[in-house]
Amino acid sequence: MSVSRTAYVSAVRGTRAVAGRLGLLDRLASARSPRARHLRTLFAIYDVDDLATLDLPWWVYGAIDEVADFLRQRDGAARVFEYGCGASTLWLARRAGEVHSVEHDGAFVATMAAKLADQPHVSLRHVPADRVTTGPPATPSGRFGHKNLDFTGYVDSISTVDGQFDLIVVDGRARGACLARATERLAADGLLIFDNSNRRRYQPALAATPLTVARVSGAAPCLPRPSETALLRHRPDPGGPLVE
Repeated sequence: MSVSRTAYVSAVRGTRAVAGRLGLLDRLASARSPRARHLRTLFAIYDVDDLATLDLPWWVYGAIDEVADFLRQRDGAARVFEYGCGASTLWLARRAGEVHSVEHDGAFVATMAAKLADQPHVSLRHVPADRVTTGPPATPSGRFGHKNLDFTGYVDSISTVDGQFDLIVVDGRARGACLARATERLAADGLLIFDNSNRRRYQPALAATPLTVARVSGAAPCLPRPSETALLRHRPDPGGPLVE
């Protein structure tokens, strides 16, 4: 995290301790007002356990509602692949029949594995980036500090699971490459989530995808400012039934 982001998170967590002692967090969580409930999530920033308690993934609220409806229509039997584990993994585990998640950060994998130990329908795989010493990475990440890391193995990890997926989540590293790789594994009536789709570095990949892109903008859990989550689907076949 940047210095300013680290300072913000530290300040929020300090305030949360006080708010918790005063009972404010419980009052906000149980409030009828969506604005009050959103205010409660601001205290959960970078806290997987707190977001799990609130039963929220870290996507724009409008996108959360659409994905929840999509999974309800599949009666809890959806097959999911996820690039980047976290609160969304726990949220998906409650709503899908099969969740395969890949993560590059070994320490975070260990943390999440403990939280998913009683979820036999969820698999979590650690695929770290390879450090390159000569030439540019074959599959780079645009994230700061990742200049010499190659995420080819991470992107290709979807090939370790057979079959098509009803839902694919792209919310980790090298998202442009993940999107391209995941497109061929998305079921004909499937849904792909691409989070933080407003970031400049993701625009070329989103412009190049053969999938339709619906951008959902607005408030998101934990964030004091608007964000954007894109929902992607296969284009309808003019000669066949319409895809959702």
